[in-house]
Amino acid sequence: MLKYITILLLLCSFAKRNAQEPIRYTTKQGLPTNHVYDMVEDSNGFIWFATKQGVVKYDGEIFKIFTIQDGLPNNDTWKLETDRQGRIWYFSKSKYQGYIKNDSVYKYPIKEGKVISPRATYKIKDTIWMQSGLGMYTLKDSVFVNEFDRFIQSEKIKMIDTIYSGFFKGYYFLPLKHKFISWVDKQFIIVDELKNKVTMIPIPFKTSISFGYNLLPNSIFIASFKEGFVLIDINNYKSKVFLFNDLINQSNIEQIRYKALKNQFQISGSGYLLIFDYNFNLIEKHLFKTTEKSVWSYKDTKGNIWQNSLSKGVTLLPNTQLHASYYLKGEKVQRVGLFNSKVFAGIQNKGFYQFDENQNTFIKRKDLPSYGNIYHIKKDEETQSSYLISANNSYILNKGKNMPISAQVRLPDHRESKTTWFKDVVNFKNEIFYVDGSYLGFSAKLSNKSNVILRTGLSQLVVYNNQVYVGGSDGLSLFKNDSLVKPNVKNDLLNVSITSVTASKANLFVGTDGRGVYLYNDKQVLHLKETDGLSVQRMIKEEDTLWIASQKGVKKVVLNREKLAQSKIVDAFFDTDGLLQNNTNDIYKQDSLLFVASDIGLAKINLNSSIYKQQPKLYFKTKKDTLNFKNGERDHVAITFALQNYVNQEHVTYQYRLFPAQKEWITTQTKTLNFSNLSPKLYTLQVKATDQHNNQSISKQYLNIIPAWYQTIYSKIGFALIGIFSFLLFVNILKQGIREKEQDKAQQERRVAGLELQALRSQMNPHFVHNSLNAIQYFIQRNEVELSENYLSKFSQLIRLFFEYSRRQTITIKEELELLTNYLEIEKLRFEEKLQYKISVCEKIDLEEQLIPSMLLQPILENAVNHGLFYKKENGTVEVFLNQLDVDTYKVTVKDDGIGINKAKSVFKASSKNYQSNSSKVLYERLDLLNKSKEWTIEYSIQDISDIEVDKTGTLVTLIFKQNLGQ
Repeated sequence: MLKYITILLLLCSFAKRNAQEPIRYTTKQGLPTNHVYDMVEDSNGFIWFATKQGVVKYDGEIFKIFTIQDGLPNNDTWKLETDRQGRIWYFSKSKYQGYIKNDSVYKYPIKEGKVISPRATYKIKDTIWMQSGLGMYTLKDSVFVNEFDRFIQSEKIKMIDTIYSGFFKGYYFLPLKHKFISWVDKQFIIVDELKNKVTMIPIPFKTSISFGYNLLPNSIFIASFKEGFVLIDINNYKSKVFLFNDLINQSNIEQIRYKALKNQFQISGSGYLLIFDYNFNLIEKHLFKTTEKSVWSYKDTKGNIWQNSLSKGVTLLPNTQLHASYYLKGEKVQRVGLFNSKVFAGIQNKGFYQFDENQNTFIKRKDLPSYGNIYHIKKDEETQSSYLISANNSYILNKGKNMPISAQVRLPDHRESKTTWFKDVVNFKNEIFYVDGSYLGFSAKLSNKSNVILRTGLSQLVVYNNQVYVGGSDGLSLFKNDSLVKPNVKNDLLNVSITSVTASKANLFVGTDGRGVYLYNDKQVLHLKETDGLSVQRMIKEEDTLWIASQKGVKKVVLNREKLAQSKIVDAFFDTDGLLQNNTNDIYKQDSLLFVASDIGLAKINLNSSIYKQQPKLYFKTKKDTLNFKNGERDHVAITFALQNYVNQEHVTYQYRLFPAQKEWITTQTKTLNFSNLSPKLYTLQVKATDQHNNQSISKQYLNIIPAWYQTIYSKIGFALIGIFSFLLFVNILKQGIREKEQDKAQQERRVAGLELQALRSQMNPHFVHNSLNAIQYFIQRNEVELSENYLSKFSQLIRLFFEYSRRQTITIKEELELLTNYLEIEKLRFEEKLQYKISVCEKIDLEEQLIPSMLLQPILENAVNHGLFYKKENGTVEVFLNQLDVDTYKVTVKDDGIGINKAKSVFKASSKNYQSNSSKVLYERLDLLNKSKEWTIEYSIQDISDIEVDKTGTLVTLIFKQNLGQ
């Protein structure tokens, strides 16, 4: 069995040497330095690196670096080791050593404060041992203790050292509590104190100086020498010798490294990786080309091989590359297929190559010369004819006989001197049909008689439904009655450039340049929507499966018989899966093996390989399964997840849902999910990853949104009681407010009525009436009957207007001006022409439409006459101006040139017969009521003109009226 495994591994090694370029990580990709000492994989699948600038954790996307700032005793950390508890032990030249767990660094001192430099480390169950020039150390009570002195005090060891001089000068190991091993005089010595047994095992090499040794699990001891290494089972006292010359065809190896895993241990050095089980069986061997001496390899649990260097960083050989085989690398392989039951490949300008399964390589067929482009390597299942078609020579295998057809088919007379070369060819009803990009040609039984139909861009031929279909740059055409015609079905897809065609009994499958695949069946055209955007180079139809070679890798489509247009891409293969590149030229499928041609060579992958069935590994970048959020934290919840994959980060899609708030999956392009305004409860955040092979995995993170104090049940009950009380209080306050409002309204109505009466009385105050009657009497006594009658007439008219307007809230400006004119005329008669007045109205004011509160301006004019002009010796003038300010706003100014309000107040105080008029008080109260009613907004101001103009006297009253329409 081991023999066959070795042969298989050698074949894998051969294939690997022709594989893709590996993935390289340096400081450009995120490493802190290119000086990498060691690497290890933890129990969760993360890869760790020991570097000169700290310890690095890698998940396939991000390098997380731990340094002295995170707790490391020394950035220059040169060795890593794992244990069963998932801890990553780090070792460096320091007086502290320790481990990293859950991304936290722990360090413990060396007893007595010594600085040690561990040369080897050993795992014995859950205990880690370190060996340095100062002794053997292990962690006890949070301190690393040197156990070497305790061992050498053993009486048995002292006796052995007496018998075997120099025993102490050898190397001591501590595999078990009472067993030790050393080598002296070209032999290993195993001491068992309990059984009082000493076993000697000869060293089978020319030199007895070992440059490497280690104690592996299961009490397996390994010691390496220049010629090879020896494995010793200390419990069973068995040993086995391996020579480097036999294993890797090298001798005098001077560097070796060991990695002890659960079921295997790995031995690596520059150019090789050997993997053994604990029964000393070689189970894997990998050989590499390298010129560096300090390169070590490690294979992780996913099958990826990592290599570290002291100067060039880290190299990753993906498992997909290790499982794939590569041929004709660096060549432009245009076609691959079956010819004469053999797999052939066509290389541009180099011809045809046949696959030799025994040698696992492609060999050039010199007997089938060709150069230029290779168009087809295919087999016609119906006629059992095979074709090799190129731009230079084409070959047909018909019933087992090879015969070149290039020289037998000629073009018409106008191109008779040129030989026909094919882009595609089919055999149909004893006629050979062929295209070369400019024409369709057909020849009966390969005779000299041939016909040609010229049309530029033809490249594909297929027989479907007992008819010949031709595809090319102008779409799909049908050969009918010695001419090319378009199908009867009308669809824009029929005019898209065609790159590949294949037929089944029910449909013609047409591959296009950019629109994917559509199906044609004489009745309709169905587009496979999920293939839209693909430039199809080749298709393989297998029952309900369609394989597509495209510029975006190889796609596998499962055809939905009920709804063909909704057929799904269920699998896809890219360069991350082992292809040489995503832009594929051709494919050929042989059982589970897929040959993929590209511009840089040919790849062969096994579709049944377990590496394509591995589930994506998601993880959340949190240390707890349940995260608690309270207060303001719940309004800004951000959860970050990541994909642990070292080969494929690109072709994975992500969906999430926050249950129970979200029941449907939501697709996301980012790996950080943000949530806000989450109500208090326990949520389950589910994230689903789906890779290109439709492998899925779901990871969960629990989010506990803690309610604020006011969201607890007790608070809600309290709030409910407060709410009920507040509602009852509000209703009571509302009722009280309504009552008060009604009272205020009634009181206001009474005040308005009283003010109206007061206004009327103020207009008709005794002083005014007395003065008017005295004036009439004066005119009668002077026998001025006409003047007295005129005066009496105006007085009665004014009284009538007073009574009429006092009953109305508003009057027109025209009516107001009539009242004011009557009043001023009476006063003018009384003053015997000493009083002049002027009323000016802006043209914009509509006298008959614009309203004004009734009986509001007359008291102002009365004050101007009786308190301003009355005490003036000269003639006096009262001016009234009305100006429109806005649509619903106008200004009224009353100006007199009397003594002014300041002097009038002084005169009033000095007079012993002063009469107190209520007109001003009534005016102010009425203005206040009008403003409170919200129907009017009235601004009122009064100024002594002497305060404005030094040489003038008088009073200026300004009112701005704004009627609040609609309120």
